[in-house]
Amino acid sequence: MIENLPIFVQKELELYITDNKEPVKSLLTKVLGQEVSHSKIRELLSNYLLKLKSKHLDENEKILLLSSFLLCYWSKEYETIIELFNKFHDNFSGENISVHICYLLSLRDMFLFEDYEKAYKIIQEIIEKLQMENSKDYLTLALKEFSSTTHKRPDFGFKALNELLRYLSSPEDVAIKYPFILDALMTDLVNFAYTIADDTLKDLWLDSAIQRAKTYENQGMLSILYDLLTSLSLKEYDIENANKNLEQGLNHAKQISSERLTSILLLNSAVIEKMKGDLSSALEIYKNILKNSRVFTPVQLEILEKMGQIYLLNEEMEKTIEFYNQAHVINEKYSFLNPMIEIVYGYIQLLEGKDEGESLEKGMQLAQDQFDFNAMSYYFFYKGMFHQKEVDLATAVKFFERALEFFENQVIFEGILYTYAALADSYFEMYRITENNDFALKFLYYIDSLLTVTEEIQHSVYVDAIITKAGYYRFRNMENEAVTTLKQGIQYAEEHKFEERVDELKAVIEEKKSLAQELRGSRKLFYRIRKFSFGTHKKIPIILYLLLVIDEGGLPLYSYNFSKKENIDDLLISGLISAIISFSQEVLGKGVETLRSITHEGRSVIVEKQDEVMAVLVSDNETFESRLQVRKFLKEAMSTIKQKIATHPIKQEEFTHLVEAIFEEAPFTIE
Repeated sequence: MIENLPIFVQKELELYITDNKEPVKSLLTKVLGQEVSHSKIRELLSNYLLKLKSKHLDENEKILLLSSFLLCYWSKEYETIIELFNKFHDNFSGENISVHICYLLSLRDMFLFEDYEKAYKIIQEIIEKLQMENSKDYLTLALKEFSSTTHKRPDFGFKALNELLRYLSSPEDVAIKYPFILDALMTDLVNFAYTIADDTLKDLWLDSAIQRAKTYENQGMLSILYDLLTSLSLKEYDIENANKNLEQGLNHAKQISSERLTSILLLNSAVIEKMKGDLSSALEIYKNILKNSRVFTPVQLEILEKMGQIYLLNEEMEKTIEFYNQAHVINEKYSFLNPMIEIVYGYIQLLEGKDEGESLEKGMQLAQDQFDFNAMSYYFFYKGMFHQKEVDLATAVKFFERALEFFENQVIFEGILYTYAALADSYFEMYRITENNDFALKFLYYIDSLLTVTEEIQHSVYVDAIITKAGYYRFRNMENEAVTTLKQGIQYAEEHKFEERVDELKAVIEEKKSLAQELRGSRKLFYRIRKFSFGTHKKIPIILYLLLVIDEGGLPLYSYNFSKKENIDDLLISGLISAIISFSQEVLGKGVETLRSITHEGRSVIVEKQDEVMAVLVSDNETFESRLQVRKFLKEAMSTIKQKIATHPIKQEEFTHLVEAIFEEAPFTIE
């Protein structure tokens, strides 16, 4: 009957079964009969052990307990593990570390942190008594990695992870002695790499983990890994692949009858609906998952937050408050594991006049304490939203621009797109009220940024940004520019088969409404874009040739040549840029449009301006990331440029280190 157990269980048992396997086989036959279904085997083992009257186990019964633990862990039947461990814990003084780690991880994933800390200390004592230093070191590092979430120290987890790589890169010695711990670590590792956006770790370990799970028939591990693959596909906005991975994950969960795994996978099904902009379908999926009484706390908490977000987008404040209040209560009970919940909860409290911003500030403090940069970014975003609703637009813009800095530094793609729309909305209102051309230029800058990115990812929101830009031109009585812009949108919609949007754009040409006539139409764009999820922008390799900084007169201040194959004349390039900018201002009228990029004969020229200085990147293609990097360089170099520009020339070596640091981070191929 040992042969009927999944291979991953057999591998673990081999370490503990004595030379005489017959007593174990006999007991397994008694308990399991000829059962081959892994889910039925899990159920039979657990029931047998729970019905035992004696709390003392013989050696063969300990093997059954270990088998039950392994099957229950990967099916996420954590309560069974906790119940069995509490019943039989006196039987394990430390000879089977996997039993203790299995129990520990079950406590972690059930948010039972007080019991977790007690178990953690016991395992530390067990490890300390081990004779082999290699095993001691490996298990200590594993324990630190497993505990980084509960201790709210992702930096500790990352450090432990890096140190563990020397064991995991060739698991022939220490790691192989602990197959369950190795599987758990590999699963944690790829999830951790996903969280910190470390593509190298993901690529390195995900395929290995999947192959290992397939080889050892670990359906639960496979289900978890395919859930991660689904998330990765969604981050790259690849809905087709996401659906394929989701289906595989659900199939593996079904094979072991795991309702818990199914619920977790269905969370991504709801994300797919939100990526399509179908909030009602996403909401129904969340409601159906919550109906399952076996949904455990982490999933429940995530669902409450996501449902609250949808109601917030739909401006159903009563429901929003209800769900965020529930999420806040659970989050508080478990020591505020999710700072993002507290930030949105704080925004709602501020919006409803329940406090004067104390809850929001507390959310920010939690985010800082836990190094949660995503939540920190959204703190500034929601502060901007509050001031926008209060029609304090100047303050709103300050917070939105601060949020954008955070989003861009972390390359949080979704946040960047949301903030582009929010800034365009705010700057248009400021222009409408003041007729200050500087605000008009800012509006155009962020609308064009949104157009560039949504065109690159081939998203239908591009059409909404086109309509918004055309409405702006009509507000300025520039009908020719408005029609040209709308025709550009029609061409795009036809190319990407957005048939309904083609008809909509044609109707807009006939209606001739300006943004003001559409009752702040850019606000429509702002709300529409937040109905979508975007994930992470897909990186596109490009070839870099030249980075150039020029002053308002067109004179080059600094240049960096990426290419050793081509010698590009700095003065010629800077003169060309200045001439085109002057020409665009003459043709379009100052304050109406700005030059952002030029494409000519296989070269793209990306232009970013700050005060009276421009940074220009010459490459073979323009991408979202390349513009971010140019903007980052100009921002960090600006103080030095201002100090030097009036007194003496900038030495070429002054910015070399900064250029190499910034552009080495980018997904570029440099010739």
